[in-house]
Amino acid sequence: MRRSHLFKNKSFPDISFQIPRLLILGMFFGFLLSALIVRLYHLQIMEGAASQEEFITSIMKTQRLPGNRGNIYDRNGTLLASNRLSYNITLEDSGNYKNQKEKQKALNGIAYQLIGLVGDENKLNVSLPIKVNEEGNYEYTVDGWKLSRFKADFYGKSQVTDLTEEQSQKTAAELMEDLCGKKKFMIDSSYPQEEQKKYGLPETMSAKEILQVANIRYGLSLNSYRKYLPYLVASDVSDKAMVGVMEQKHSLQGADVENSSIRVYYGGESMSSILGYTGGISADELEALGENNNIYSNQSVIGKSGIEKSMEEWLRGQDGTQEFYTDVVGNPKTEPVITSSPGTGKDVYLTVDKGLQDAVYQMLKQQIAGILLANMVETRRAEMPKAADASQIRIASDEVYYALIQNHVIDTERLKEENASDLEKKVYGDFKRKKEAVISQLSAAFDASGAAYQALGPEVQGYLDFLVSQARKDQFILNGSGTWDWKEKSLRQYLTESIAAGHMDLSRLENNEKYTEIQDAERLAEEKMLKDITENREFEQKIYQAMIGEGSLSGKETEQLLYEQGVLSKDDPDYPLLMNGQLSAWQFIRKKITNLEITPAQLALNPCSGSAVVVNPQNGEVIACVSYPGYDNNRLANQMDTSYYQQLEQDLSLPLFNRATSQLTAPGSTFKPVTVIAGLTEGVIQTDTSVLCTGAFDKVEPPLRCWKRAGHGVISSSADALKNSCNVYLSEITYRLGTGADGSFSEDKGLGSLIKYAQLLDLDKNTGIEIGEAKPHVTDQYAIPSSIGQGTHNYTTSQIARYTATLANHGQSYQLSMIGKITDGDGTVVKSFAPSLSSTVNLPEFVWNDVAKGMNELVKSNATLKDIKIDAAGKTGTAEESKTKPNHGLFIGYAPLVNPQIAITVRIANGYSSGNVVGVGKNIFNYYFHLEDTEKILTGTASGVSNNLRTD
Repeated sequence: MRRSHLFKNKSFPDISFQIPRLLILGMFFGFLLSALIVRLYHLQIMEGAASQEEFITSIMKTQRLPGNRGNIYDRNGTLLASNRLSYNITLEDSGNYKNQKEKQKALNGIAYQLIGLVGDENKLNVSLPIKVNEEGNYEYTVDGWKLSRFKADFYGKSQVTDLTEEQSQKTAAELMEDLCGKKKFMIDSSYPQEEQKKYGLPETMSAKEILQVANIRYGLSLNSYRKYLPYLVASDVSDKAMVGVMEQKHSLQGADVENSSIRVYYGGESMSSILGYTGGISADELEALGENNNIYSNQSVIGKSGIEKSMEEWLRGQDGTQEFYTDVVGNPKTEPVITSSPGTGKDVYLTVDKGLQDAVYQMLKQQIAGILLANMVETRRAEMPKAADASQIRIASDEVYYALIQNHVIDTERLKEENASDLEKKVYGDFKRKKEAVISQLSAAFDASGAAYQALGPEVQGYLDFLVSQARKDQFILNGSGTWDWKEKSLRQYLTESIAAGHMDLSRLENNEKYTEIQDAERLAEEKMLKDITENREFEQKIYQAMIGEGSLSGKETEQLLYEQGVLSKDDPDYPLLMNGQLSAWQFIRKKITNLEITPAQLALNPCSGSAVVVNPQNGEVIACVSYPGYDNNRLANQMDTSYYQQLEQDLSLPLFNRATSQLTAPGSTFKPVTVIAGLTEGVIQTDTSVLCTGAFDKVEPPLRCWKRAGHGVISSSADALKNSCNVYLSEITYRLGTGADGSFSEDKGLGSLIKYAQLLDLDKNTGIEIGEAKPHVTDQYAIPSSIGQGTHNYTTSQIARYTATLANHGQSYQLSMIGKITDGDGTVVKSFAPSLSSTVNLPEFVWNDVAKGMNELVKSNATLKDIKIDAAGKTGTAEESKTKPNHGLFIGYAPLVNPQIAITVRIANGYSSGNVVGVGKNIFNYYFHLEDTEKILTGTASGVSNNLRTD
């Protein structure tokens, strides 16, 4: 009963009703599953191809449209820089690969095929600072910090200091092994047939081809964080290369051709130091712009130097973008839609007159060649006495011939080639014999000491000096060994003591023994030093120098090499005259220098360079800013010609160095107006103060000699002192400035007055010139020498030019500027540049007039200037720098004397004296004011100069 009661009161579901509900639910889920299967079948099987195509075309690509850079014009509207249409080949890593090996091989094949289509290796972009040398080995093209920075980037280090010792010491060959290895790009020198066919790879690749492929692969890898950003494979390719890539685009996944523009310069060598050049933005430059940069990408072209760099903000054209859909291999499936249009940069008008710039450049070249000719003597250096002073330095005949080799005008590496001419082979054979003899002499000289060392003679002693210096430079012999002079004992004893003292890096020795006796280590050190020197290019040059000096390589043979290597054409009418003896070797070389067929820059002797700046004193406009020698900036712009750039870097005349704005030297006597201004303003002299010049100022020790050793006699006025550039008079002014009430001379007091007035005339400040400038230095030592422009004065030509303009306009010191205006493409002026006054020097007018009088009298009395057909002011200057090099020659001036239109400064480094520079100043006046026929001024040959001309 009890159980029955319980059951009756408990609620339980009715199973008869539950079974149909489960059946309905199961049928519902079965229907859903069936519908899903049908739909999947429809999508995958029935519409699979169409769906896949629809997915592929949904890949959207954004492409950069480069903006057009603005043009650059001179003050007269002459075009100096513009753009022309070009084609670039790019590559994207846009493929999908089964595995890493397939990816690397496929990209290597594409890179190799693109290289073949480009054809011209000079068009290929270079992303690795590595080259293949003449021997077929890899070597770096940079060193120092640049190389360390590259290695840090390559190994993924944020700082150079993060590199391991092993990484920092990697040679170019070792780094290429890492680059081409299995962990990186898998670039092999040979490929099996199946890979050749599948990936378009060659059977074998040379070291140069491997490097070219590696350049593309490494550059492409730098874009890995943005997979679809293209890498620039080659710039400005031919129409044939462009068509070839477009035709094979279906098989070259990720390859494309884009329209671009090439920067073209019309200014020539004279304008290169002003205009500069453009190039692809570097990783460092891009990083410096910061993360918020939305203007530049790693494909951008920017100004690298000169006006191109300083006016980048205005010249740059804003990049645009376009979007389109592609398939998986990068083939466009839709027409591109421009999302933002590319812009055009502004046009920049300079204040520089290209005609005057070209003319001054030619004047400098002619004048420097004339100075060289005046100081070249047909005598070997070994037969010449030591010069008594800098003015007596002469250029020996063997130095002239050797200069052609030393400055790489004659390429000694070509003498080693299989296809060398008979003469080249003969010269190289003589060289090898000479080199073997020198090595033998060096080996035998390790024991020489005392009298035996002296008996070796200067030539072998020089080789020994070089041997030791190279070992120190290479840090084989460590710096600690510099505590004693190896010449005091035999070189062998010196090496033994260095080993014993731990001053030699014995780990560099090729030695399989764990422990080595000192004597064995010394022997191995000798062998290493001799081996290293035989492979040293500088040592080889010394061998050629010795051959020329001793006559085993004659002047005639050296000149013949100019024809053999194409420096001069054999169609030259002088060639047969040289060969048959109608022209001697010396007559020939002088004629070629006279005609500027061999230029001062090629010889790179002293002098080989010069600079000149012409300024409008009424507003600070720079009308000419010339640095000789220049270079061809077309070969550096856009895709840089690396071989040409390396040639410029090796050139001993330093064509990349802007001597007008970057070279600092003492001003010499061109500073003397400052001293006169200080004396007159401070009242220590009057305009009619007279001083007796006996040829030396002896109130201080040591006495300071006047340039006119016999003395000028009585100098009757301050203007007369400037006219005659009398050192004694100027020294007397500074002596009085430094003399206290007690009658004693204070060096600091005298120096302080000179510094005060130099600063007043802005000689302590940069000029504001837009292409950059070295920092000036007003003298801070040696009061009396400082009064005549020596001491520790250091100024650029541009800074002296601003000072000259301030003298011309009686105290208005303007900021120098090269920029006249900036316009839109339609000529609308966007920005004009008004004169910017740096300071006004408020001095009594009689002071300015007295300085002008003295400078005017100099012009009227100067042998070169006295017949000039305009009333002008001028001051010469000779700056001494070294006893072993010729002095620098300078000239400043302005014209007309009243309301001057131009102020000029000319400097020829190591030009011997101011007398050799005045002629350039005169020619600038004549050219600018049309006082003589232009053709007469620019004859195209070396100017005649005299060693006896000195006026300061």
